[in-house]
Amino acid sequence: MIKVLVIDDSDVLRRISVFNLKRAGFDVYEAIDGMDGIEKMKELKPKVVILDVMMPRLDGFGVLKEMQSDDSLKDINVVMLTAKGGDDDAEHALKLGAKKFLTKPFSPKKLVEVVNELAGEE
Repeated sequence: MIKVLVIDDSDVLRRISVFNLKRAGFDVYEAIDGMDGIEKMKELKPKVVILDVMMPRLDGFGVLKEMQSDDSLKDINVVMLTAKGGDDDAEHALKLGAKKFLTKPFSPKKLVEVVNELAGEE
């Protein structure tokens, strides 16, 4: 089963994402912020990470930078989520290694489609 890690400080958003991804057949895990996310990535080695931009302790961009400097994490597929419509956020996230970018609110169906697409990349 394909492992997916959802890193978001919003309980509601995490719950919605986890519910829909589990329903789609993924093995889903959660992290409440960037620091928690990095630890869980090292432990779980997920195929795909859903990563929020704005979080306490370590934001999404910080997580991407950490991942790029760690050989065991840099090949994990990342979908960035952001609430704010910062024009350069998507570009910045993609430069730092994210594969896809979704703006909140997003459709759970779209999230599952994007994760399916990234999980299929070998």
